[in-house]
Amino acid sequence: MGPVRRHVLAVFLVAAVAAPSALCALDGQVIYTEGTVSVASGGSQQDAAPGTRLSEGDVVTTGADGFAVIDLSNATQVKLREDTRLVIEAIGDSTQVSLTAGSAFTRILKKLSGTFSVRADTVVAGARGTEFFVAYGKTTDSRRDIWLCVNSGAVDVSVPSTNQHTVVPAGKGINIVAGSTLTPARSYKWTRGLNWNMDPSNGKVEDHTSLQQAYSDLLNHDYQ
Repeated sequence: MGPVRRHVLAVFLVAAVAAPSALCALDGQVIYTEGTVSVASGGSQQDAAPGTRLSEGDVVTTGADGFAVIDLSNATQVKLREDTRLVIEAIGDSTQVSLTAGSAFTRILKKLSGTFSVRADTVVAGARGTEFFVAYGKTTDSRRDIWLCVNSGAVDVSVPSTNQHTVVPAGKGINIVAGSTLTPARSYKWTRGLNWNMDPSNGKVEDHTSLQQAYSDLLNHDYQ
């Protein structure tokens, strides 16, 4: 395998000076890529690079060697790990994305004026001014587990089909078994290894935390 490709959006300030109106018109854009990353839009697919525009209905996919960071409406950043597929459902006063495969980190900036939510199968996570991680886990009875943990702020998690609801605070996580059963929020050791950084100027962006440790943690309920 050849050297890993890393691309960072390094011309943002120049573009902002040259064409501020064009940037304001952007619904979203790719700001960092590593490895294989693509965007499907309007029936066509292209390799993604920093500066690639994103709109409602677009699908961002990372390969086995891929990572990407995207920005939506200059108020929300999402980092996609390897083998991840993210659908941009809506951007605006109510911004929503759907995670259909893999895992993603989300950072919601304080200047967000509307609402933001992530849907993963039957689970909806809504938040404002926070950082959280969502990932698909093992398959149980043909349905996938969903893990969610919060780094800062709080996340409102619900399963509309069963009317279940809980709020996950900072430092806690939950496992939604088979995408349908909410477990109590609690501390998990495995989350301490997650890399929340989305800015390559502050260090590495990629995260390779294994969810195998998450399931090992389920065997131990004694720590805080």
